Amino acid sequence: MTVVDTRAPAAPVKIPAATELVSRAKALAVRLRERAVRAERERNIPQESVDEYIAAGLIHTLQPKRWGGYEHDHETMFDIAIELGKSTCGSSAWCLNYLGDHACILAHFPDEAQHDVWSRNNAACVATSAAPTGKSEVAPGGYRLNGRWSWCSGLRHSQWIMIGGLVFRDGHDHPDMRLHLVPVSECKQEDTWYSAGLRGTGSNTVVIDNVFVPEHRSVSFSTLRDAHSPGSQVNTNPIYRTPFIAVHSYALLGPVLGLARGGYSYFVEWTKGRKRTYTQLSLGEYVPLQQKLAEISAQIDAAELLARRALATARKDYSGMTLETRVLLRRDFAYAIRSLREALDELMKLSGSSGLMDGNPVQRCWRDATAIASHVVMNWDVPAENFGRMELGLGLNPAYPAF
Repeated sequence: MTVVDTRAPAAPVKIPAATELVSRAKALAVRLRERAVRAERERNIPQESVDEYIAAGLIHTLQPKRWGGYEHDHETMFDIAIELGKSTCGSSAWCLNYLGDHACILAHFPDEAQHDVWSRNNAACVATSAAPTGKSEVAPGGYRLNGRWSWCSGLRHSQWIMIGGLVFRDGHDHPDMRLHLVPVSECKQEDTWYSAGLRGTGSNTVVIDNVFVPEHRSVSFSTLRDAHSPGSQVNTNPIYRTPFIAVHSYALLGPVLGLARGGYSYFVEWTKGRKRTYTQLSLGEYVPLQQKLAEISAQIDAAELLARRALATARKDYSGMTLETRVLLRRDFAYAIRSLREALDELMKLSGSSGLMDGNPVQRCWRDATAIASHVVMNWDVPAENFGRMELGLGLNPAYPAF
């Protein structure tokens, strides 16, 4: 019998301060902006962008110290995502932010799974496709996967992928929703990603044919939802004891906030030099436009304040979070991203026909933010309904078990 050594490497000699990591993200954003058109053209973020993200240490932000990570809080990751989004390349901000956030998710898996990944490469990239579109069946010692999984952002740059699956067991009325950790080398990739928004994410489809996943490389969503995952028993920082969906929704919000700020900044500078077509008068002198800028900027600021309040609320009670707090966080994150999407809608209206050109960053920010805001986790109707039900004493809608 082979005994697996699950001892982790020592912590790094020096952990960068949160402000230093945010500064590195800001510097990286300049290069992401330069590669934005290329990322969309190639339908994939350039490898050098991933390499620079890793070299800057940003992938270690939420990784456990015992595996060479920094164990910074979710607010630090949020600030990094905002800076990446300001690049106006939503595809890069989305993928790179998710690679960092997935290190936190991997920390919830059993310790042996963490060893499988990080003992070989503590900067390993892990993609995910959580929607259980393929087939997951119980097998001796683990699970067997077959089928196709879509929406795999960052797949081409990853060594591992977390795959969602519904596991049906005898004697249980409801399936067990699980995440399975699979080497990308055991998957086939299909080039299926042709989209209006997030064009450069390379979110292709994986095909898995009769792949066995050992038990230790699988974790139940229920333990993530209730903050009692196997990994949280060995990684004891409170960031690994957070209700998954309620808190990690911010990972979608950060890039959109950055896109809104990046798109707004570009629009303001662009408008300073624009003239009205038939009069050649300065467009900046147009009073309705000035008023719209006040409204849009206030909308962006309000969304950020709401998001930061939600993150501060989560930090106060990571591991003992009540259901009421979870519902509130989901409402706040979803409302914030809806507000940011509306702000970018208004920027596009103000941009006129020129805003529709491929070279205009405003339309790219708008398309990418619209794509992110369409993610099922940020669907406004579900958190709104559950918040209203809780306010009225009706309890959660049982059709939405993700809280």
